[in-house]
Amino acid sequence: MNKKISIIVATYNADNTIKRCIDSIVCQKSNEIELLVMDGRSQDQTMNILESYGNMIDILKSEPDRGVYDAWNKALQMANGEWIMFLGADDYFLPGAMTFYLDILHKKENINSIDIICARCQLVDENGKYLGTFGVPYRWEQLVRKMEISHGSTLHNHKLFKEIGGFNLKFKICADYDFLLRKKMNSLFINREIFVMQIGGMSNSVKGLFDAYQVKQNHCIMPLYQNLYYLIKGVLGYYCKKLWYSVKK
Repeated sequence: MNKKISIIVATYNADNTIKRCIDSIVCQKSNEIELLVMDGRSQDQTMNILESYGNMIDILKSEPDRGVYDAWNKALQMANGEWIMFLGADDYFLPGAMTFYLDILHKKENINSIDIICARCQLVDENGKYLGTFGVPYRWEQLVRKMEISHGSTLHNHKLFKEIGGFNLKFKICADYDFLLRKKMNSLFINREIFVMQIGGMSNSVKGLFDAYQVKQNHCIMPLYQNLYYLIKGVLGYYCKKLWYSVKK
């Protein structure tokens, strides 16, 4: 491995947002960072946009896949970084994020004993309106109840994937949650916003709540009645938020 950080982006028909995403990466890129983009054979202008970046994208592949986690697994086989980050095609890094992380990786003692480095993100709606922040420190007891780790702000030690494997394609929306539940991680939390996430994707949907329910059942981390309680609570909360946003508009 000759890179410090590998940034992996999965795309499919993302021509409305992919330029903003890639621009936020390449403007912070250094010889310690590599960028891998896995496209799921987009039918719009996504590939034309990506190809315009030339060698600023270190690895660019376009082939059919089974979803974002399949694309991430493929990219992991090619990644050379000591640390791995995953960013959605709708999301983008805030200025200085990569310099900040590289500084931590170079200066923090015993950094290789850390499994994940977590931070926070900004939340915006589809119009770019600021909604708040998201992301908490990794705590096992809290994670078993609810996924509140800002995954796009998280650096994963590359060796972690060799230890516990890649993403389980059984879970279409919450395979990142499943991944974090496989081991009690040695973690570091940075109280800083690293990227901007546009909410409204599948992970914020009722389908996402059901997928999280299946993840918890798969890990047998709580009784069925308790898991059902969190599922019902989440679904009710989802529709209450939708109602609140519609009234607010």
